[in-house]
Amino acid sequence: MLPSGQLTSFIGPKRPTIGLALGGGGLRGVAHIGVLEVLQNHGLQIDMIAGTSAGSIVAMLHALGWLPQDMIDFVLELNVSDYADYINNVLAYILMGLHTVLDQLAWPHHWLPPAPMGIIKGKRLERLLGTLSASKDFSQVKIPLFITATEICSGRLVCFCPPGFVAGLDSLRPEIIFTGESSLVKAVRASTAIPGVFQPARWQNRLLVDGGVKNNVPSDLLRWAGADLVIAVDLGFVSQANNDIDTILEIILQSLDIMGQTNTEIRLEQTADIIIQPKTGSASLSEVRKMPAMIETGRQAAVDVWPQIDLLMRNFCKRRQGTFLQSFQTLGHW
Repeated sequence: MLPSGQLTSFIGPKRPTIGLALGGGGLRGVAHIGVLEVLQNHGLQIDMIAGTSAGSIVAMLHALGWLPQDMIDFVLELNVSDYADYINNVLAYILMGLHTVLDQLAWPHHWLPPAPMGIIKGKRLERLLGTLSASKDFSQVKIPLFITATEICSGRLVCFCPPGFVAGLDSLRPEIIFTGESSLVKAVRASTAIPGVFQPARWQNRLLVDGGVKNNVPSDLLRWAGADLVIAVDLGFVSQANNDIDTILEIILQSLDIMGQTNTEIRLEQTADIIIQPKTGSASLSEVRKMPAMIETGRQAAVDVWPQIDLLMRNFCKRRQGTFLQSFQTLGHW
């Protein structure tokens, strides 16, 4: 028989804790919504979620309780002017060019006025995020949320997360800056600051850019936070035709994508149980007309992978059931 008091604390095997990691990819990030829709339709409960760049926006909305259909309704009404406030001052672009050239030549240029550090200011995006998040912080989300950014000066990864996770994760990975002291708006604005495109975000005297520079699909964060099974959505690297790359900025962005994808593939092999890879094709930040098709690619990729997720869940539960029965029998012999 079980010792007195054991039944109340040992009532049976629990289901696995599921973590979902959503990667960056600019406008292609709307594919994450299609993935979420399929997972929800199959009754899969997400217990914690992490996101980088575009993935951080969808992750935030999910953690706040938005349904996939709510997200779809929102993005289909979205205009470029809602999130992109481009610099339209010719002098600003001239200054950017001068600073860049003089930096490369190692010539002093402190006499020049400061130049913008991105062609999109980011103020409109920040206002939009404030509306979407209702100005909430990480203590007010429905499930644990993890958002990445990169401190551009030191190269360290910054992880915004609920305050209760900070101490444990900090002791586990001291090379990463973990913090719960931020609004959702500030965290997502930093995570989406694509270098050269959006101006960097400032947080606690630090200059932050896109989390994808350091960790584009943060499956490892979920593993460290306690997820039993991790599903990662990797939007991947999109190859370009030779005539599609004809500016310095495009060369820089494409180079960052190539370097980041190699690191992502290694990280996912080590920390993700299931990898979903929607075939979105390419899209610039202004090609909003492509969003419905990209949402559909997310749906289709999730449908294709669902049998693997279902099998993984069943096998996990069987293993946990076996462990439970073995423990139960051991206790019964006390």
